[in-house]
Amino acid sequence: MDLNSYACDLCILQKRETMNLIGVSVTTTRPVLQIFRLIKDKLVIPFFMKIIILMTWSIWTIRNNWMFNGIDPSVDLCKRKFKFEFSLLLHRARPALIPAMTDWVQSL
Repeated sequence: MDLNSYACDLCILQKRETMNLIGVSVTTTRPVLQIFRLIKDKLVIPFFMKIIILMTWSIWTIRNNWMFNGIDPSVDLCKRKFKFEFSLLLHRARPALIPAMTDWVQSL
Protein backbone atom coordinates (compact mmCIF):
# COMPACT_ATOMS: atom_id res chain seq x y z
CA MET A 1 0.00 0.00 0.00
CA ASP A 2 1.50 3.29 -1.05
CA LEU A 3 0.53 6.09 1.32
CA ASN A 4 1.29 9.79 1.09
CA SER A 5 1.82 9.92 4.83
CA TYR A 6 2.46 7.51 7.68
CA ALA A 7 1.23 9.98 10.27
CA CYS A 8 -1.43 8.79 12.71
CA ASP A 9 -4.92 9.82 11.61
CA LEU A 10 -5.91 10.24 15.25
CA CYS A 11 -3.04 12.55 16.09
CA ILE A 12 -3.55 16.23 15.44
CA LEU A 13 0.21 16.62 15.96
CA GLN A 14 0.79 14.23 13.00
CA LYS A 15 3.13 11.84 14.81
CA ARG A 16 4.34 8.74 12.96
CA GLU A 17 1.85 5.87 13.15
CA THR A 18 2.58 2.99 15.53
CA MET A 19 0.68 -0.10 16.61
CA ASN A 20 1.86 -0.13 20.21
CA LEU A 21 -1.66 0.20 21.61
CA ILE A 22 -2.22 -3.52 21.03
CA GLY A 23 1.31 -4.47 22.06
CA VAL A 24 2.77 -4.74 18.57
CA SER A 25 5.18 -2.53 16.68
CA VAL A 26 5.76 -3.15 12.97
CA THR A 27 7.15 -1.22 10.03
CA THR A 28 4.14 0.33 8.32
CA THR A 29 5.88 0.52 4.95
CA ARG A 30 5.56 -3.25 4.49
CA PRO A 31 2.74 -4.81 2.45
CA VAL A 32 -0.54 -5.13 4.37
CA LEU A 33 -0.62 -8.94 4.32
CA GLN A 34 2.91 -9.05 5.68
CA ILE A 35 1.88 -6.66 8.48
CA PHE A 36 -1.05 -8.96 9.33
CA ARG A 37 1.29 -11.95 9.49
CA LEU A 38 3.68 -10.03 11.76
CA ILE A 39 0.82 -9.05 14.07
CA LYS A 40 -0.34 -12.66 14.17
CA ASP A 41 3.17 -13.90 14.97
CA LYS A 42 3.76 -11.29 17.67
CA LEU A 43 0.41 -11.62 19.43
CA VAL A 44 0.34 -15.44 19.28
CA ILE A 45 -3.41 -15.60 19.97
CA PRO A 46 -6.17 -17.17 17.90
CA PHE A 47 -8.29 -14.00 17.87
CA PHE A 48 -5.67 -11.67 16.33
CA MET A 49 -7.86 -10.84 13.30
CA LYS A 50 -10.69 -9.71 15.58
CA ILE A 51 -8.21 -7.32 17.20
CA ILE A 52 -7.14 -5.93 13.82
CA ILE A 53 -10.73 -5.45 12.69
CA LEU A 54 -11.90 -3.85 15.94
CA MET A 55 -8.89 -1.53 16.12
CA THR A 56 -9.50 -0.45 12.53
CA TRP A 57 -13.17 0.15 13.35
CA SER A 58 -12.25 2.11 16.48
CA ILE A 59 -9.86 4.36 14.57
CA TRP A 60 -12.46 4.83 11.82
CA THR A 61 -15.22 5.87 14.23
CA ILE A 62 -12.97 8.18 16.27
CA ARG A 63 -11.76 9.82 13.07
CA ASN A 64 -15.35 10.22 11.84
CA ASN A 65 -16.29 11.86 15.15
CA TRP A 66 -13.48 14.33 14.52
CA MET A 67 -14.46 14.98 10.90
CA PHE A 68 -18.23 15.17 11.32
CA ASN A 69 -18.86 16.04 14.97
CA GLY A 70 -15.82 18.13 15.86
CA ILE A 71 -14.75 15.78 18.68
CA ASP A 72 -10.97 15.91 19.06
CA PRO A 73 -9.42 12.48 18.55
CA SER A 74 -7.01 10.95 21.02
CA VAL A 75 -5.28 7.64 21.53
CA ASP A 76 -7.03 7.29 24.90
CA LEU A 77 -10.46 7.79 23.31
CA CYS A 78 -9.60 5.20 20.67
CA LYS A 79 -8.43 2.77 23.33
CA ARG A 80 -11.68 3.18 25.27
CA LYS A 81 -13.70 2.65 22.07
CA PHE A 82 -11.67 -0.46 21.27
CA LYS A 83 -12.17 -1.90 24.77
CA PHE A 84 -15.91 -1.22 24.57
CA GLU A 85 -16.21 -2.93 21.18
CA PHE A 86 -14.06 -5.83 22.39
CA SER A 87 -16.31 -6.27 25.43
CA LEU A 88 -19.30 -6.60 23.09
CA LEU A 89 -17.40 -9.22 21.11
CA LEU A 90 -17.03 -11.30 24.27
CA HIS A 91 -20.81 -11.90 24.24
CA ARG A 92 -20.57 -13.93 21.05
CA ALA A 93 -17.11 -15.45 21.41
CA ARG A 94 -16.52 -19.17 21.69
CA PRO A 95 -16.67 -20.08 25.39
CA ALA A 96 -13.20 -21.63 25.24
CA LEU A 97 -11.69 -18.30 24.09
CA ILE A 98 -13.43 -15.99 26.57
CA PRO A 99 -10.87 -16.33 29.42
CA ALA A 100 -7.93 -15.62 27.08
CA MET A 101 -9.74 -12.73 25.42
CA THR A 102 -10.71 -11.23 28.78
CA ASP A 103 -7.15 -11.51 30.10
CA TRP A 104 -5.74 -9.98 26.93
CA VAL A 105 -8.02 -6.93 26.87
CA GLN A 106 -7.52 -6.31 30.60
CA SER A 107 -3.75 -6.25 30.04
CA LEU A 108 -4.03 -3.18 27.78
